[in-house]
Amino acid sequence: MNHPLPKNQQRPPCVLIAEDDQALRELLSFALCRAGFSVACCNNGKRLLEMLENGIDDASTAADIVITDLRMPAMSGLEVLEALFDRPERPPVICMTAFGDSKTHQTAIRFGATHTIDKPFDIDEMIELVRAVYKYKNSDKE
Repeated sequence: MNHPLPKNQQRPPCVLIAEDDQALRELLSFALCRAGFSVACCNNGKRLLEMLENGIDDASTAADIVITDLRMPAMSGLEVLEALFDRPERPPVICMTAFGDSKTHQTAIRFGATHTIDKPFDIDEMIELVRAVYKYKNSDKE
């Protein structure tokens, strides 16, 4: 298994998952932890935005990558992307949706999503996508 960490990195990359379906949220969390990532989760867009603004725990941990559902209670993934649009230091965002028409995908990309993926998806493919996004994000720092 490829480990996503550069040798000089102190902590595992943190993936913040926002998904209102508890079973999928737990499955993604488990799989990403097994792949070497640290994971934080929430179940709606409003909480996702709070965690991105304030830090995941006590503001000492920031998300390196976000995986968000596009349709969630309180605030949609698209609304979160729109709120983050002008922020230069936002993490890459992978959007997932069970309602993946081309207009939804285009809107997510226009608001700054790195990738969009339709549900259901292969968990191993999601892990590889997260690894690729993390590697690309950090390619200029090595």
